[in-house]
Amino acid sequence: MAKEKEKYHWDWGTQTFPTIDPHSKIKHTIINEYIQTYIDVLMRNQLMPELGLSIVDGFSGGGIYNTEASEEKHFGSPIISLDAIQESEVRNNLDRKKQRPILSQHHFVDVKRENIGCLHSVLASRGHADRIGKDIYLHRGEFVQALPGITQNLKNFGRGERALFLLDQYGYSEVPFPTIKSIFRNLKNAEVLLTFNVDFLLAYLADQPANRKAIANIGLEKHVPWEQIKHLKAFEQNGWKSIIQKGLSQGIKEETGAQFMTVFFIRPLGSNSMNYWFIHLANNYRANDVMKSIHWKYGNNFTHYLSPASFYGYDANKDINITGQPDLLLSCDEHSFDQATDSRINGELSELLPREIYNIEQQPFMKLMTGLTNFTMANEQRVKKSLDDVIANGDLVATDKDGKTKRRKGSSIKPTDILLAPPQRSMFFLPSFPNKTKPGQ
Repeated sequence: MAKEKEKYHWDWGTQTFPTIDPHSKIKHTIINEYIQTYIDVLMRNQLMPELGLSIVDGFSGGGIYNTEASEEKHFGSPIISLDAIQESEVRNNLDRKKQRPILSQHHFVDVKRENIGCLHSVLASRGHADRIGKDIYLHRGEFVQALPGITQNLKNFGRGERALFLLDQYGYSEVPFPTIKSIFRNLKNAEVLLTFNVDFLLAYLADQPANRKAIANIGLEKHVPWEQIKHLKAFEQNGWKSIIQKGLSQGIKEETGAQFMTVFFIRPLGSNSMNYWFIHLANNYRANDVMKSIHWKYGNNFTHYLSPASFYGYDANKDINITGQPDLLLSCDEHSFDQATDSRINGELSELLPREIYNIEQQPFMKLMTGLTNFTMANEQRVKKSLDDVIANGDLVATDKDGKTKRRKGSSIKPTDILLAPPQRSMFFLPSFPNKTKPGQ
C-alpha cells in the first residue's frame, strides 16, 4: 500500500492536500449521518440532562482535502465529527428552555508529524484552537501504541464510556482484531467503524509462510482454509472469493467479540480498483439497526459474496452523479440496489420468518431481531414490513406483551410484542416428513 499512502500527503504551509475520491465522500457522509442519528436516538429521552460522547479517529490524516470538481475544500473525518456533534446539539435544543449540552471528547491519531501539524492548523482555522489539549487531543504515533492511553482517558471521562472509533486504515493489517476486542472489553459502550481492504488481502493470499504470518498478525489465520486455497482458485474460479470472504467475515465478528456486525462494501471508481469493507461493530442492537438504515439510504449495489441477503454497499461506477451514465448492464453475480432488491428481500423474509416462529411456537419480536440481524441486510423496518401479509393472512400472530391486543400487520409490531404460531397452521408452513411407506404398499 506504499503508493496509496504516498497519495495522502498534507502540508499546511504549502497548502498541499490530497484530492478526495468519490467513494471516500460516501464514507464521510455515512460517518456524519451516523453520528447525528446516534445522538438523536439517545436524546429522545427528554429527561436526559446531558450527553457524553467520545470520538477516536485512529487514522485522522490532515483533516482537509482538495476536490476534483471545484476549488472548494472537503473536510476530513475529524472536522466532520466535530461539526456533526455541534449540529446535533443545536437541533436537539431547539425550543427548549433548559439546554442539554453534548459533552464530547476527541482523540485524533496519525503517524506523520506533518499530518498532525496540518490537522492542528485546520482545527484552529475552524475555531477549535482553545479546545486542543482540553477536550481535543492530537496523538502522533501508531494507533495501536496510542490506544492504551486513550482508553484510560476515555474511562476517566466517564459518561457511560460512549465512544465511536473511526479506524480508516489504508490496507488491512494496521488494526489487529485482538486490538478491537480490547476496545470492547475495556469500554462499556464502544462502537467501531473499520475500513478493511479485503481485495488487497485476497490478491496476495497464498499458503506461504510470509502470507500466513501476515494474516496471523491480525488474528484471522484460523479463519482461512489454507490447504484449500490452491484447489479453490483452480476449480472454483467464480466462487473462491465468496468462500474465503465468508470465513473472514465470520472470523472478524468472532475475533472482535462484537455482538453485532454490519458489512458495507465500497467499490472505488475504475475497473481495476480494490474493493474494501466498511465494517460497523457494536454490542448494541439499536446501533446496528441505525447503521443498516443509513446503508440502505446510500447503498446502490449488492453482491452474493457473503450471502444472498446480507452483503450490500456502494459502487462508484454505478453512481450516476459521478459517471453521468445510468447502470444498464448487470453481471450475473450482482443486482441493482433498487426497489426490486427491496421486494426480493421482503419475499425471502416473509417465507423464512414464519418457519422460524413455527419451530419454537412463540418468540419475542426483539429476540427474533437480535438473532437475525447478523444474517440479513434488512433493518427492523424491513423485517416488520415482510410480516405484513403473513400476519394479515393469519399465518402468524403478533400480540402485545400481555396477549390482549393483536396486530393487524407487521408494520404495527412494537419491540415488546410477541410472535406466535397460530393454532391452525397453514399447510405451506408445516414441516415436511419423509415418506416411510415402502414401495408397493
